Amino acid sequence: MIRKTKITVSPLQKLEYAKLMVEQGYTNKQIEDMSGAGKSAVSRWKVQYQAELAGKTPENTKALTEDQRRIQLLEAQLKQAMRDNDNLKKGCSFLHSRQSKLKMMREVKKANPGFRMSELCRVFEISCSSFYYKPIPQSVEKQTLIQFVEQAFSDSNATYGKRRIQADLLDLECKVGVYAIATVMKNLGLKAIRPKKKHYYPNTGDEHVYAPNLLKRQFNPTTYNTHWVGDITYIKSHQGWSYLACVLDLGTKEIVGYALSSQPNTALATAALNNAIQRQRPNTQELMFHSDQGCQYSANVFREKLKHLSIKQSMSRRGNCWDNAVMERFFRSLKTERLNHLAFINHSSVVSVVEQYIQFYNYKRRHSAIDYKTPHQKYNELKKAA
Repeated sequence: MIRKTKITVSPLQKLEYAKLMVEQGYTNKQIEDMSGAGKSAVSRWKVQYQAELAGKTPENTKALTEDQRRIQLLEAQLKQAMRDNDNLKKGCSFLHSRQSKLKMMREVKKANPGFRMSELCRVFEISCSSFYYKPIPQSVEKQTLIQFVEQAFSDSNATYGKRRIQADLLDLECKVGVYAIATVMKNLGLKAIRPKKKHYYPNTGDEHVYAPNLLKRQFNPTTYNTHWVGDITYIKSHQGWSYLACVLDLGTKEIVGYALSSQPNTALATAALNNAIQRQRPNTQELMFHSDQGCQYSANVFREKLKHLSIKQSMSRRGNCWDNAVMERFFRSLKTERLNHLAFINHSSVVSVVEQYIQFYNYKRRHSAIDYKTPHQKYNELKKAA
């Protein structure tokens, strides 16, 4: 008898799957296939997330959303305070900052209205004036900024930092400094997802015998459909590996073509190129295609395909990933901002999430190399100027 592999789903993954069902219309069956979890578990995530949006968390359940986790923490602190009412001095020894003491005093007073404030102030070593002090209310502008920052951060799936949020504000003709936004994010506890440092091994720098490095790291052409780059990456699921081939336009930083397969062969690279040609319909005689020296791009079939289309072929020097840095950067963003936070049961679940991210990347995600515009905005700008 073959035992079924146990699938572990983290609280963050549960929240992501619940959001897909409630906010983006994914069915329970789709999430079951994507996560590998059972029917009852997926249904429970959805019901719990809907309840938490309404301000309630089921009893004896660990909250999914940050707000409900905060509420659970405060409730736990309140219960602890009630248990320690007979020995407040002992509880006070665990509190250090003035704000934390004031917060606990208010919770104790709320739970036990009979306590005299003068006695609480004496026990917690806080002056009565500090307890009754009311800070000046925030201005309407400050409150609006806080709400906007929270919304922009949430819409980007926790990938936007201060500069991309500032670009969103500039689109609304609202000028706010990056440090003001950084302060708001720090106060809200918002920290954008960032990739881990990666070690790169020394390279030999040899050019390919069939295709020299014509691109020479000229990553910012002033036109579109003249310089394309391509590469293949791998994505793990519980049933094996999926492979993604992409084609990126250096002029716009837009993913103009892609293909997914369970096999990392030349057919995959060719399918991505065909997808880009079909979508963009470029003048191929003015087009250069750059890639690494992978066997998919070195194969006779692929080279003949480029030759038939009159596309100039360029290849990175052997072992030199920086010669194709823009394509590598897209894959890093894809994995850091999306794939690394999910578990996949099969190839179809990988396809669904990858296609969703490419749509987000092309039309919503701001790119620092093109003045924090989206790739599609840059495409429209270059097309209008042509």
